[in-house]
Amino acid sequence: MDTGNAGWSARTWGERVGALVGFAAVVLLCWAAVQYGAGNDVAFFGLALALALGVSGLGIHVAAREARYRRQARDEGSAATPPR
Repeated sequence: MDTGNAGWSARTWGERVGALVGFAAVVLLCWAAVQYGAGNDVAFFGLALALALGVSGLGIHVAAREARYRRQARDEGSAATPPR
């Protein structure tokens, strides 16, 4: 079955790591929100950390995807252009 990605893996390691960091941020956010709602004021730092992890995970994921798209475009372009 042809997936249409021309031999490229669907996800790179950077995209996977970014998604895992984002997932960890969501879990931390849920836990810290429950703790903060229960009156534990120190859990506010967990909320701030979850925000930082979420933004970092999104950045890692997007940067890795952009790099994969650039590599793919470069490789496809070099195959169509004859060497000099």
